Amino acid sequence: MEKRVLAIVGPTASGKTKLGVIVAEKLNTEIISADSRQIFKELNIGTAKPDKNDLKKVKHHFINHISINEKYDAGKFFQEASRVIKSLHQQNKIPVVVGGSGLYVNALLYGIFEGPSADDQIRKSLENELENSGIEFLIEKLKIVDPETYEKIDRKNPRRIIRALEVFYLTGKPISSLQKERDRKNDYDIFLFGLSWNRKILYERINNRVDKMIESGLVDEVKMILDKYGENVNTILQTVGYKEVIQYLKNEISFERMVELIKQNTRRYAKRQLTWFRKYQNIIWFNLDSENELLNISNKILEIIDGGKS
Repeated sequence: MEKRVLAIVGPTASGKTKLGVIVAEKLNTEIISADSRQIFKELNIGTAKPDKNDLKKVKHHFINHISINEKYDAGKFFQEASRVIKSLHQQNKIPVVVGGSGLYVNALLYGIFEGPSADDQIRKSLENELENSGIEFLIEKLKIVDPETYEKIDRKNPRRIIRALEVFYLTGKPISSLQKERDRKNDYDIFLFGLSWNRKILYERINNRVDKMIESGLVDEVKMILDKYGENVNTILQTVGYKEVIQYLKNEISFERMVELIKQNTRRYAKRQLTWFRKYQNIIWFNLDSENELLNISNKILEIIDGGKS
């Protein structure tokens, strides 16, 4: 049997979870969640995990997979998800990957790029520049030596910016070109589908989702995590929806400002997700204005998958 993987991506609140369940049910298969936060057992409300009904309908992998006090990254996800894919292929099933975490999706599409080992001297020099001249100084350096990485990198993450510059200084090549040179580590064909919304409607969906998270007890969820593990247990607590609640609990911002910031930062995150996924080649985009269109989209996906059979 031809080895295939179906992947559904898109920004937060775009309906990926619902579409994934519909498609997986029709294919009688299982879902691989490519979400770097839903993997943690303690993060529920703030990560918009599939509800109990969806989890009952279709088996999901990498939902509630580990505890927040355990370490996990895209490399480990690639290794574990690859094993799940292999197992499903042995059962003549087409795995359905669903998620919006670009690094996790990228791992399954192209494998993991390790790059050269860290150089303490170069890294220390870059860290000194960060401290003395600020992150914008390093960003401008990256723009000159590797404009492609500059366009897609998280510019608020100094660790990634320093790593990209370090790789360039070590190899003389941009990290983006080295990533393209590496061999793909999977042996399956990927059918990649993206969900895109009118921006105004998507932002309304995001705002409504945040309101529901607050009503469902997001603040209490964060309180329980902080009481049990503390604020520094995992950098994942510095992501959207959690960092703002922590600021509120520390009396740094008001409740109203907290809600406003979660909505604003989630909208910005959705924009970055779209920018990331639109760089993929061979992705088939579906533009929609209502969740009522998801059933028709699922049928179109199945037609495309059937057309890809050998």
